[in-house]
Amino acid sequence: MSLSISATKMKRIGRILTISSESWLMVQGSVLILCLLLAGCAGSERKPLQDLSGHEDLSGFKIQSVHGVRDGDRLAAQVLISDSSSILTLDLHFAIGSPTTLQSGTWRWSRPGRLLDGTVLARSVTFLGGQDGPPSIGGTFELAAADGSTYRATLPLTVLPRPIVEQKKN
Repeated sequence: MSLSISATKMKRIGRILTISSESWLMVQGSVLILCLLLAGCAGSERKPLQDLSGHEDLSGFKIQSVHGVRDGDRLAAQVLISDSSSILTLDLHFAIGSPTTLQSGTWRWSRPGRLLDGTVLARSVTFLGGQDGPPSIGGTFELAAADGSTYRATLPLTVLPRPIVEQKKN
């Protein structure tokens, strides 16, 4: 009798161990998939400004400020990108819809000894913003100059701060 009880216990233990090892493999697989998804969704370390011809290293440029105002189905935004010696200003006008599109855009770049300017074309635009909160804008934009040089500006999704409304004095 004790032999059959031991055999039954062994069968139960064997099943538990088998289930545990299968579960362990499932957990390992799930963790691996989760890690891959997180790595794929991680923010890219794209520089805010790139020279598409590859002649200039613009890695020192940083986004200094992003401001904008939504008015119904329109959004006007200004982006300042700068390094220690020059300032690039993007003036962007979006038509909010599905999808949100860049309606028009211009840029001015004050560099030591010269001033560049041109038009902005949108490669991609991301817009978030309901009626309850401030809008967020982001995207990738190509800057074309009259001399043929082209640059790429990358704006991560950025919440536009609410404008400060001055109170009237009585």
